[in-house]
Amino acid sequence: MDIKKILGGVSPYSRTQVDKGDSTSASSRLERAKARVRSTSAEGDKVSVSSDALLVAEAAKAAEESPDVRVDRVEALRQQVQTGTYTPDSRKIAEKLVQSDLEFLRS
Repeated sequence: MDIKKILGGVSPYSRTQVDKGDSTSASSRLERAKARVRSTSAEGDKVSVSSDALLVAEAAKAAEESPDVRVDRVEALRQQVQTGTYTPDSRKIAEKLVQSDLEFLRS
Protein backbone atom coordinates (compact mmCIF):
# COMPACT_ATOMS: atom_id res chain seq x y z
CA MET A 1 0.00 0.00 0.00
CA ASP A 2 1.37 3.39 -0.96
CA ILE A 3 0.36 6.22 1.36
CA LYS A 4 1.15 8.83 -1.29
CA LYS A 5 -1.66 7.51 -3.48
CA ILE A 6 -4.18 7.57 -0.63
CA LEU A 7 -3.44 11.17 0.30
CA GLY A 8 -3.47 12.49 -3.26
CA GLY A 9 0.26 12.35 -3.90
CA VAL A 10 1.30 14.16 -0.71
CA SER A 11 3.48 12.20 1.65
CA PRO A 12 2.64 12.79 5.31
CA TYR A 13 6.23 11.94 6.15
CA SER A 14 7.91 14.63 4.05
CA ARG A 15 9.08 17.80 5.73
CA THR A 16 7.52 21.00 4.51
CA GLN A 17 8.30 24.60 5.27
CA VAL A 18 5.64 26.95 6.46
CA ASP A 19 5.48 30.23 4.58
CA LYS A 20 5.82 32.94 7.19
CA GLY A 21 4.15 35.54 4.99
CA ASP A 22 4.42 38.39 7.48
CA SER A 23 8.00 39.25 8.39
CA THR A 24 7.05 40.91 11.70
CA SER A 25 8.18 39.20 14.85
CA ALA A 26 5.85 37.36 17.15
CA SER A 27 6.54 39.83 19.94
CA SER A 28 5.47 42.81 17.84
CA ARG A 29 2.28 41.00 16.78
CA LEU A 30 1.61 40.26 20.45
CA GLU A 31 2.13 43.91 21.39
CA ARG A 32 -0.28 45.03 18.66
CA ALA A 33 -2.90 42.54 19.91
CA LYS A 34 -2.46 43.78 23.48
CA ALA A 35 -2.88 47.38 22.31
CA ARG A 36 -6.13 46.45 20.54
CA VAL A 37 -7.42 44.82 23.72
CA ARG A 38 -6.45 47.84 25.82
CA SER A 39 -8.11 50.25 23.40
CA THR A 40 -11.24 48.14 23.28
CA SER A 41 -11.53 47.93 27.06
CA ALA A 42 -10.80 51.67 27.39
CA GLU A 43 -13.87 52.39 25.27
CA GLY A 44 -16.11 51.03 28.00
CA ASP A 45 -16.87 47.41 27.20
CA LYS A 46 -19.14 45.89 29.79
CA VAL A 47 -19.71 42.37 30.97
CA SER A 48 -22.93 41.22 32.55
CA VAL A 49 -23.26 37.92 34.34
CA SER A 50 -26.57 36.14 34.68
CA SER A 51 -27.92 35.05 38.03
CA ASP A 52 -27.51 31.43 36.91
CA ALA A 53 -23.82 32.02 36.25
CA LEU A 54 -23.42 33.60 39.67
CA LEU A 55 -25.12 30.59 41.25
CA VAL A 56 -22.81 28.21 39.42
CA ALA A 57 -19.78 30.23 40.52
CA GLU A 58 -20.94 30.12 44.14
CA ALA A 59 -21.49 26.36 43.93
CA ALA A 60 -18.03 25.85 42.43
CA LYS A 61 -16.47 27.94 45.19
CA ALA A 62 -18.31 25.96 47.88
CA ALA A 63 -17.17 22.70 46.30
CA GLU A 64 -13.56 23.88 46.24
CA GLU A 65 -13.71 24.89 49.89
CA SER A 66 -15.25 21.62 51.07
CA PRO A 67 -12.91 18.85 52.21
CA ASP A 68 -12.06 16.20 49.63
CA VAL A 69 -12.55 13.34 52.06
CA ARG A 70 -15.29 12.95 54.63
CA VAL A 71 -13.09 11.48 57.34
CA ASP A 72 -15.98 10.55 59.62
CA ARG A 73 -17.76 8.61 56.85
CA VAL A 74 -14.60 6.84 55.73
CA GLU A 75 -13.78 5.79 59.29
CA ALA A 76 -17.32 4.47 59.88
CA LEU A 77 -17.15 2.40 56.67
CA ARG A 78 -13.68 1.15 57.56
CA GLN A 79 -14.96 -0.11 60.91
CA GLN A 80 -17.93 -1.83 59.24
CA VAL A 81 -15.63 -3.59 56.77
CA GLN A 82 -13.24 -4.69 59.52
CA THR A 83 -16.05 -6.06 61.69
CA GLY A 84 -17.78 -7.71 58.74
CA THR A 85 -21.00 -5.72 59.14
CA TYR A 86 -20.69 -3.74 55.88
CA THR A 87 -23.41 -4.80 53.44
CA PRO A 88 -23.48 -2.71 50.27
CA ASP A 89 -26.84 -2.36 48.51
CA SER A 90 -26.30 -4.05 45.15
CA ARG A 91 -29.48 -2.51 43.74
CA LYS A 92 -28.23 1.03 44.45
CA ILE A 93 -24.84 0.19 42.96
CA ALA A 94 -26.47 -1.14 39.78
CA GLU A 95 -28.76 1.92 39.52
CA LYS A 96 -25.80 4.29 39.85
CA LEU A 97 -23.81 2.37 37.22
CA VAL A 98 -26.71 2.49 34.76
CA GLN A 99 -27.33 6.17 35.52
CA SER A 100 -23.66 6.95 34.97
CA ASP A 101 -23.65 5.11 31.63
CA LEU A 102 -26.80 6.94 30.49
CA GLU A 103 -25.31 10.31 31.38
CA PHE A 104 -22.15 9.40 29.51
CA LEU A 105 -24.12 8.43 26.40
CA ARG A 106 -26.15 11.67 26.48
CA SER A 107 -23.09 13.90 26.46
